[in-house]
Amino acid sequence: MDTSKLQKFDLSFPGHWIAGANRKWAFDTALILRHIENSFIEAVAAFSLFRPITKENIETFLAEWQSRSRYEGCLNGLYAKAFVYSLDAIEKLLSRLCRDLSAPASVKLLHQEYQQKFGHLKHIRDSAIHIEDRGRGINRRQSPIETNLLVLGSFIGNRFTFTGEDGKMYEIKISETPLICAHQILQGVINAYIWE
Repeated sequence: MDTSKLQKFDLSFPGHWIAGANRKWAFDTALILRHIENSFIEAVAAFSLFRPITKENIETFLAEWQSRSRYEGCLNGLYAKAFVYSLDAIEKLLSRLCRDLSAPASVKLLHQEYQQKFGHLKHIRDSAIHIEDRGRGINRRQSPIETNLLVLGSFIGNRFTFTGEDGKMYEIKISETPLICAHQILQGVINAYIWE
């Protein structure tokens, strides 16, 4: 994997530790920020390994399809799930930062923006994790999902799609676009703290 193209997604930390008299708070906050960075790196790595089917490569894909093993055929699904799980984990970490670690007001606003952009990933993650229920067309209360179409991890181009337990369709584009958006928000979160 050529990681040089991925460096544009590197998050920049303006110092080694967060300034403040409460050293435990500073340590705990910095630790959460490092976990956020690690989850973001995982999302970027998953994106870099994902190989979408496009108009340009459809003929090559079809020619190679019969010679591919089922193990090779499942790789895009693995990368897409890793992409979703990593971006969803970031939202959980941001929630912890805001709820338990007295985050600045600007961080709370950035968390809200992140929720607006990526909050739907919870539905994709839940459906992927609870495939035993979704595959039977039921929700967590064991009631039938009201939908005419049950989609369980299908791709439409580079869009990874699942039916949520509410019967709605949820998708994420496995591309640079959501990564650029997440990067801007997360860099803003890091920059909201005073670093030494």
